[in-house]
Amino acid sequence: MSKQTKKVAAIITEYWDINHADVIITKFLDGYVLNGRRYKPTVEIVSMYIDQYPANDMGRDMAAKHGVALHGSIREALLNGGTSFDLDGIIIIGELGEYPTNEFGQILYPRRKFFEQCLNVMLEFDHIVPVFTDKGFAVVKEDIEWMYAQIKKHNVPFMSSSVLPYAPRIPVTTGIPYGAPMHRMLGFAYDDVERYCYHTMEMMESIAENRAFGETGIKAVRTYKDEAAVERILSDDWKPIYEALGGFVNLRDIDMFPYQLKLPVFVELEYVDGLQAGIIYAEPEGRMFVSAYQVAEGEQPVCVEFRLQNQKPHSHFSYLVLAIERFMHTRNAPYPVERSLLTTGALDAMMRSLHVGKEVETPHLRVNY
Repeated sequence: MSKQTKKVAAIITEYWDINHADVIITKFLDGYVLNGRRYKPTVEIVSMYIDQYPANDMGRDMAAKHGVALHGSIREALLNGGTSFDLDGIIIIGELGEYPTNEFGQILYPRRKFFEQCLNVMLEFDHIVPVFTDKGFAVVKEDIEWMYAQIKKHNVPFMSSSVLPYAPRIPVTTGIPYGAPMHRMLGFAYDDVERYCYHTMEMMESIAENRAFGETGIKAVRTYKDEAAVERILSDDWKPIYEALGGFVNLRDIDMFPYQLKLPVFVELEYVDGLQAGIIYAEPEGRMFVSAYQVAEGEQPVCVEFRLQNQKPHSHFSYLVLAIERFMHTRNAPYPVERSLLTTGALDAMMRSLHVGKEVETPHLRVNY
């Protein structure tokens, strides 16, 4: 490794084949192919903490293969067996694993716990380093607000993201000029409602945040299910943009598709500036990340697919890994931390609304950037 290499600790829930630790951490350890070229990262994973070891664990073997120290606590991993904290960065993978579920159906991944323990060590040694955390701040509103406040208070260089904003886009040029106004946007989600609607929110926000006058935040979220979801999708408000997106992906029967959904769920996000966003949980037929954007009422929507490689080596994650590497070197995230506040906070509101069956106001998401 060159003297420019950054030494980083990885704090992980579980590490097994094709989970998020594998598609991110393994690329740092083994290297990866990007645009036809073999690439060896200049970020070195030197220590790891793994919270759970299921039967299919591969973390122990990967640590042994690469000579990475595996520790029994987060603090030990950050000190890397010594008495001082002198690493250059921290990568947190707080996704998947056996964790409890709350009354709203949210899986309580220990993202705040992981971050808080890392922050305590950084403050103890007066050494603030870049922190990347996979899949958002935390899970519930109180933890999301706490993490955002701590990041701002202590000026923590912080990056948190889905892989979707880094995935190749089809068509390559979206047809949406930077700084154009935006009236309405719609995206598909599939698989697990909570985990994959987050990806759709990140996908759409990565485009919406560049609209005229910048981001203003989200003031309310409403989740519909069953017949109410189908009715909302086919309402006068949403049917035109839904038909445009359905045509883009060649749905077999656009009119019947909402009635054929495995679990009809429709999410509405109301932005402070009037932008309306919708998410259709499109399982089982709509298993792709696609979205449509309408710059003004009555205008033809522009549709975009965010293309994933749904088999090994999951090359779309290579672009995210490259962005994390750049972040560890520059200490500058590729977008404001407020994007993660919006998407993580909106996901929490979505799950609460799904449970209570009514709109959830989000005053904590009224942020500008």
